This record gives sequence, structure tokens and C-alpha cells, in this order.
Amino acid sequence: MSSSNIKLVLTSVLLSQVVTFGAVFAYKGATGSVFPGFGYTQQELNSIVAGGMRQAEDSRKAQAAEALLQREILAEEKVPNDARVFGDLRARFTLIEFSDLECPFCKRLHPTLREVVSKSGGAVNWQWRHMPLSFHNPAAANGAHAAECYAEQKGNRGFWAFLSKWFEDSRMNGGGVADMDEFVSEMGADLNDFQQCMSSGKFKDRIQQQAAQGAKIGATGTPATVVVDNLTGEKEFIAGARNSQDYVQIMKRMIEKSEEKDAKDAAQQTPEAAEKAAQNPQPDAMGQAMGLLIPQSE
Repeated sequence: MSSSNIKLVLTSVLLSQVVTFGAVFAYKGATGSVFPGFGYTQQELNSIVAGGMRQAEDSRKAQAAEALLQREILAEEKVPNDARVFGDLRARFTLIEFSDLECPFCKRLHPTLREVVSKSGGAVNWQWRHMPLSFHNPAAANGAHAAECYAEQKGNRGFWAFLSKWFEDSRMNGGGVADMDEFVSEMGADLNDFQQCMSSGKFKDRIQQQAAQGAKIGATGTPATVVVDNLTGEKEFIAGARNSQDYVQIMKRMIEKSEEKDAKDAAQQTPEAAEKAAQNPQPDAMGQAMGLLIPQSE
């Protein structure tokens, strides 16, 4: 059922309740007695109507949240070590992005990296690491923590839905979203659990560790991306928001370099060495990717 049809059904149900109970009130006003079969006080009827409206609103939010999650269908619901990954975990290449939710250039890059992953046929995935910049705080740091708290309820796919919605709604450059509680509530979060998570500060260490890791590899601003060949271990650092072809060309060069090395090694390999290599194959891309995903503070 489309979102417009869902809204139409919910509106019809709500209107039918209003009309029904409006008739009951009118009957009582005209006759001074309770409508047959409706032995409720006015307070009870008000409570029933309010309950129906809350139910309709909760249903609307649930439908909206599901629609947001479906946009992130390429993200697995669960990833080892709670790493935040969009795309196939077995991908040969990983784009590790150090990013700030309040950075306009990060917002610009977001659809670009999504396009690279979506068009790769499973050959590329994308890993987010937090790097909120001090001049965008507290909004950037709060947004990063909120993303993790939301993901605690909705999983890895929910994390990516949060990012996409944040980039749509935030005023950027430290402005943040207008109302954080309303923002996550509209995305179907349990507000009490979310508020407790935010108050606990439980993800601050993770965010700080990831930001420190970004600084360690030379990221002085955001976005900063590391292209990783999970098969060979080769890495290349890219600063700023580039177009999709820049990332694609780097991966093509890595493939060509790997193929040239394989051909050279094969030409120099003795029959005995070739047989031994066949019996002891190198780790596949999945094994390499898991090695990459697990360390969060290296």
C-alpha cells in the first residue's frame, strides 16, 4: 500500500470516529439522554477519541519509519562489532569515510558515495566513522551520539536512515535539527529509551576514538575518505568531497596493479609453489573486510 493510500485510510478512520462521536454528543444535547448502545460519559468519549488519534499518529510514524528504512535496503541490519556499513560485507573495496553530520561538504558527498556503492554490484561498501568538528559542536557531536542511540533501537540500517534524514533536515554548520526529540520520534524511535541513551553518554568514547583515528591518518577536515582494497590491503587517502569517478578510478588502478602483480608472480612461480598455493588459498575479501571492520580504535 502506498504512503498516500495509508494516509487516506488513517484519515478516513479518524474522521469516522469524529463523525460517530459527534452524532452521539448531538443526540445527547437534543434529547438529554445517552444514545442507545453508547453508555459513556462525555469524559470517557473524549478519552476514546484521543486514544484513537494517538493510535493513528503512532501508526503514521511507524509507516514513515519503515519507508526510511527501506531506502537503506543495501545496509545490513547487523554488522560485526556494531561497525556502520552500507553495502555488501563481502565487497572487495571499502570506502571509509570520516565525517561530520553538520558539514555541508559531507552532505554533498553522501549521495555520491551512495551512488558508487549502489552501482558497484556488491564490489564496494561504505563505512562511516564519526569525526565531529569542534566548530560545529555541540550540534555535530550531539548528532553523532543521537545516530548511535537511534541505531541501538533500529540497527545498522537505522543508522544509515538517520544519516540520510539528518542531512535532509539539519540547518548545517552547527545549526542542527530544530527539535531532536521530535526528529527521532518522527522516525519511530521509542522516545524514553532514546532520551536515556542520550543522557548516558554511552557512545561518546566511540565517537572520540573514531575522530582520533581520523586525525591520526592525516584528516584535518571532513569529509576524509580512505579507499581500501580488502583483497590486497592497499589504501589511498582522499580529502574533500569528490565526484564518483575519482573513487572509481582509484579502485580501477588498484585492480590493474593487483592483476599485474598476480601475472608477474604466476610467471615466476614453480610448479611446486603453484600446487602449494592452490592447497593454501589466500583469505577472501570477506575475511579481509572483517579484519577491517573490527578494529575501531587502531
